[in-house]
Amino acid sequence: APPAPTPPGAVPVVPPQRFLPGTRKRKLCVHHANGNCRYGAECNFAHGVEDLAEDCQEAVTQKPKTERMDFSGLEAGRLTKNLTVPQDQVDSVLTAATRALLVEVTGAEIEVLKVKRALEVTGTAAQLEKAEKALQRVVAHCNWGANDAKIRSILRPRVDYKSARVRLASMAPGLKDFNRTLTADKATFSIGTDATCALKVKGPLVSRSHAVVEFQPEKGSVYIVDTSTNGTFLNGKRLPPKASAKVMLSHGDELLLQDPTH
Repeated sequence: APPAPTPPGAVPVVPPQRFLPGTRKRKLCVHHANGNCRYGAECNFAHGVEDLAEDCQEAVTQKPKTERMDFSGLEAGRLTKNLTVPQDQVDSVLTAATRALLVEVTGAEIEVLKVKRALEVTGTAAQLEKAEKALQRVVAHCNWGANDAKIRSILRPRVDYKSARVRLASMAPGLKDFNRTLTADKATFSIGTDATCALKVKGPLVSRSHAVVEFQPEKGSVYIVDTSTNGTFLNGKRLPPKASAKVMLSHGDELLLQDPTH
């Protein structure tokens, strides 16, 4: 008998389409794989690779090629080196604070070895080179005195300073205290006997231009440069002569314009 006509406005019911037995299907039945397919042989999906159409079997049976991961190279390129410091700087430089700063700056693994007066640095060649240069700067400037604030300013310099106020408190009779604010535009002042010096100091061993104090905003620090004939001394040690190097100044430093042993 012909099917009854669909009443106006009604949605026709379409019976589910079932594949005829023996036909090949294009997808695997996930329910069959879990053991709970309700349609059995009438299922629209294949109950095994053998029921799939030939052009669909390869996608199911072939797994992507993979390679076993090799982690043996993780340590490749890692080096270890001991960086030593002078004996008189062991207690002031080989500290937990210095170690933490160097780790932060270089990214290397660092251990303090006070017995060997050294830092054991482990990392890449670039990290070791960075750590060595950083420690060289610390050792160089700390030759004239060391403290945590000074070491921090060497390793993690403040670059947001726009000016620096230098105050020199006199330790000699007849010599007045001196104050000067240094900026990027006016970054230096001279000490000596010459009339052009900002700080005029008289003395038989004082040169016309004896020393220069310089503010470097990009490093956030103030430096002293010896320009004398007879030497400038910081905390009892002579500075590199004839403007050959700059040495960082810190709060509390003692600056002398002649050999303290004379």
